[in-house]
Amino acid sequence: MGIKHWLKLSVVIVSACGNQGGTDGSGGAPSQAGGSANGGSSAGEQTGGTAGAAVGGAGASSAGGSAAQGGTPSSGGSGGQASMLADPCRGAMLSGTAYVPDGMCARVVATGVSNVRQLSFSSDGALWAISGDGAISRLMDTDGDGQFRASEITAWATSGGNGQNVHIDEAGGFLYAGTPTGIKRWAWSKTLAAGGPGEDVLTGQPGEGGHSKHTVKLWDGWLYVMSGSSDNVVNPDSPAYDTQRSQIKRFKLSQFKSGTPFDWLSDGEVFANGLRNTLGFNQDSLGRIYGVQNGQDKVEYGGADVHEDNPGEVIVRLDAGTSHGYPFCFVAQSVSGVEAGMQLASAIFPNNPHDDSWCQNPANALPPVTFVQAHTAPMDIVFYKGPFGALPDKWKNGAFVSLHGSWNRTTATGYKVVWVPFNADGTAPLPTNSGSTTNFTFEVVFGKTADKVANSSEVWTDGQQVRPVGVAVSPTDGALYISSDENGRIYRVGLQQR
Repeated sequence: MGIKHWLKLSVVIVSACGNQGGTDGSGGAPSQAGGSANGGSSAGEQTGGTAGAAVGGAGASSAGGSAAQGGTPSSGGSGGQASMLADPCRGAMLSGTAYVPDGMCARVVATGVSNVRQLSFSSDGALWAISGDGAISRLMDTDGDGQFRASEITAWATSGGNGQNVHIDEAGGFLYAGTPTGIKRWAWSKTLAAGGPGEDVLTGQPGEGGHSKHTVKLWDGWLYVMSGSSDNVVNPDSPAYDTQRSQIKRFKLSQFKSGTPFDWLSDGEVFANGLRNTLGFNQDSLGRIYGVQNGQDKVEYGGADVHEDNPGEVIVRLDAGTSHGYPFCFVAQSVSGVEAGMQLASAIFPNNPHDDSWCQNPANALPPVTFVQAHTAPMDIVFYKGPFGALPDKWKNGAFVSLHGSWNRTTATGYKVVWVPFNADGTAPLPTNSGSTTNFTFEVVFGKTADKVANSSEVWTDGQQVRPVGVAVSPTDGALYISSDENGRIYRVGLQQR
């Protein structure tokens, strides 16, 4: 499938407005971020500070004044301050069943966007999307009606496959994306109509097996590239084990010479290892890097099958030289007699050379910052750094995490976007266990229900199944944008304007 499929779009707007009671989540509001920085964000990813004029325009909702229609809510709901940003509830509406907290709304802003993965914004408010087949598109709401019509979608470039994300380095003038064998880049500007063929920046990266995506980020002159494991768990004693996978490597861009791409096997340095499949990683407001990991399936421990509620799907702090335990360890969500968040030796493959004490040594397996429910399959993480006003103030400096949804569980779970609270020192509250129940600290932002645990994968939202992948906050309207690769839709979530 080529990039032309992006132009075959039909666009509708669907709304759900606070159809469940609002919840503050058990984690509480995060403190103002603090602590030492790991490096600043590139210009293309910064969304803090004062917003410019909204690309969507003021765009008052075409709905009436009731809360159910996107007007003034009848109760306080999630709260929020008056904003000069474009109304996130603007546009026409269709009936839908999506859950959002009280006082908020959800809209479908584009449909028919085939297999869209992660989302990125440039500072002018253009939304950049990449499909699984590598088609890169720019979406620009030029008429300010709150939706992306076919005429507002530009088929900008293609990476040739293996699409997961794009990273825009506005200061350097390039857009980066993964390919089946590494990373490419294209000359980029706000006015450039298309990227052309681009050039290889990195080649020789493994791309076969179950975790083939190559997420790429650029910060402080370093190109960070993720490589997932080839299978669920690969035994290091097996001939199939690949020492060049399950890690994030970084490459110094000042050493790149056009026409001579980096080689994955021989260049760069291992930034963090022991990472099974960290599809999403991002910086907080102080430049600290965090990633979301897809944990092992079919987990066994102590001679028992414990996979139903294990492992916890972790959020990890990523620093140079850290190790995170894969394939030897997993994080306990619900194991009898074990504290939630404890790292245990996996018994999926025989003759694991390491035991629980090895897994609990931070030098071998850095403890997680926190975790979400087993088998929810987190795909992306983005911190709420502003602009502020279109989302609840209590979410400042916390993180939005997309949960794609499970298969390795009797009752399906995931299929939602959650907000995870973070503290000023970069830590986050861990879930706790009460008997057989795990009490999670996140708040549901968008999903079928507000339930923090079971969340069926049945169809919802205008008759469509939603499997979230990308999350991004617009630098111009301040709302949260969410992609779903299952139903080809992009959503916008924000506060109803008072």
